Amino acid sequence: MAWTLYDGTLFILMLIMFTAAVWQLYDRLYWSGVLAVLAALGFIIVTALNGDLEMLSIILFLTGIILVIMELFVVGLVLGIAGLIMIASSFLLIGADIGKMSVFVASCMIIALIEWVIIVKFLSRKVPLFSKVILTDATSKEAGYTSHDDRSHLTGQLAVTATALRPSGIIALGQERIDAVSEGAFIGQHKEVRIIYVEGTRVVVREII
Repeated sequence: MAWTLYDGTLFILMLIMFTAAVWQLYDRLYWSGVLAVLAALGFIIVTALNGDLEMLSIILFLTGIILVIMELFVVGLVLGIAGLIMIASSFLLIGADIGKMSVFVASCMIIALIEWVIIVKFLSRKVPLFSKVILTDATSKEAGYTSHDDRSHLTGQLAVTATALRPSGIIALGQERIDAVSEGAFIGQHKEVRIIYVEGTRVVVREII
């Protein structure tokens, strides 16, 4: 399979598009995206000047780009996969030698995949867009976060049984009525109790004798 200057130009532009697009995902600036767009424009111009560009190829390419961009904002992989298939198909429709274009597309995808592995595994880069929409801060108690139903602060306080505890019932702590259980024994109504520990929303009390 002989390569011409035209073939080499198409391959280089295609390779720039693929690799720059992958790098743009991890680039906080937009130089990679600008490079990918310029390569895409150059690809279109070169193929148009050679008479290999068809309207169907343009439609598939532009639609694929739109779907890939939408994939960044929609959960799932359907749009992204469909977009990549359309982009690859648009390349295969260029020129009369589908076999040669298939080699171009496959080679660019393999190189882009290797680039992605290097970026993620060795450079430990993360997609900036995801870091803005995904909560990465710790929500532990040490970080200052507490559950809405966390009652651990009640431990050690005194209360009065609003109902008998057999062993569960209700205690009154000031104006607040709280579901509670006795430590094991029956506790009558209007008895003074101490909250000895809290497990999640389970408040355990002991009668003060």
